[in-house]
Amino acid sequence: MKRARTLAIVAISLIGTMAATGSDAIAQGGVPNCDDLNNPIFMTGTTAVIPVIRHFGAKLKKLNPPVTLLWNESSPGGCTDANNFVTSNLLNNRITFSQYADDPASGKVVVTTCNGKLNQVPDLVINDVSYSSCPLAYSESIGLPSNFREFTGPVQGMVPIVALNYPYTYDAITVEELQDLYMCGGNGNILTFTNTNTIYDYNCDASGMRELWARGLGVPNGAQLSCIVGGGRFSTLLADSMTTTVQGTMTPDTTIGYTSTEFYDQYRGQVLGWKVRGVNQVTAYLPDTDGTKLDKINIREGRYTIQGALRLVAQVDPNDPSGVPVNPNAKKIVDWMQGNPVSDPTLQLPVDINAIYATTGVVPQCAMRVTKDSDMPVFRHYRDPWPCHCSFEMLATGKTSPGCVACTDSSTCAANQICSHGYCE
Repeated sequence: MKRARTLAIVAISLIGTMAATGSDAIAQGGVPNCDDLNNPIFMTGTTAVIPVIRHFGAKLKKLNPPVTLLWNESSPGGCTDANNFVTSNLLNNRITFSQYADDPASGKVVVTTCNGKLNQVPDLVINDVSYSSCPLAYSESIGLPSNFREFTGPVQGMVPIVALNYPYTYDAITVEELQDLYMCGGNGNILTFTNTNTIYDYNCDASGMRELWARGLGVPNGAQLSCIVGGGRFSTLLADSMTTTVQGTMTPDTTIGYTSTEFYDQYRGQVLGWKVRGVNQVTAYLPDTDGTKLDKINIREGRYTIQGALRLVAQVDPNDPSGVPVNPNAKKIVDWMQGNPVSDPTLQLPVDINAIYATTGVVPQCAMRVTKDSDMPVFRHYRDPWPCHCSFEMLATGKTSPGCVACTDSSTCAANQICSHGYCE
């Protein structure tokens, strides 16, 4: 069939009941009310980032006094939550939020719940793409209101995945082939994926992950990817269930999906991530050096092209040129997630935020050597004011690249370097 193509240039959780302590009031049935927890911060957004949020939230519980990060794990998608947030129409029903704590015995993150309230409005929303890349915005030409701003978060990738027992030797795919798969379904006759019903996708109307996936393929928006093709409907799955569905498929030869690097890293050994050859590329790449590494080198240097920075959406004063979030909880989250200096010692994270990122599949801006001016895969060189390439590699892999020199101040670094995050950069 004729290809419809638009080219661009180039914590596993333990669910249970955890006794509340301190000021954590217990509601009927043993589930606390969210507002009664210690210093609650309400957040929601893309399901792609849940592994990061779980570990981040567990570390916030260790502050003195503790902060309780509350996340809506049943979010319909980053774009829906962002749209609802900026139109003041979010979480208008009583909702269950998740909270997190480290379990020293197992080394895992324990997830428990609390009861929200009617008309709960979050302090901050996390989306996979810019607001203008969401369906409601681009279909109705709606811009981000002046009293909201998107703050740049860490960078994630989207990875095509197949079952571990995929019976063929293929391990790579081109963005043009992925375009055909997600525009034409099984009728595209791409490799062995001839059954539309086992070509898995996310929520067609709500998912920021889907919008980032589309743009990484060189498609201007998710609306150009088909939700109904070949007589069948793509499944609409959350990030976690996408990986488990692909893993447990009864037809591994025809099954393919995609997920965020956060969930891909969590499910390595249970699904296979495929290399992707981007537009105008001659080589296909994984986000990392190979399937055994966590260095994200091909994301950091722009060779893996299905990637984008998370957006932290918060309210601001449109008349304040500093653009600082007006909600103090939102400001705390932005500062923590961006690694900004925190003057209040009681708000100093008990762990390097980049250590959380390095072990949950995302890349801090300080470790990036490329950036983008839009969600399309068009990159330009980037150097962070305080780069952390060596530090990130140590946190992610346990070792650094040749040439990384430890330092305590810039006097021991070369003339064109500074001492940043403990290394000459």
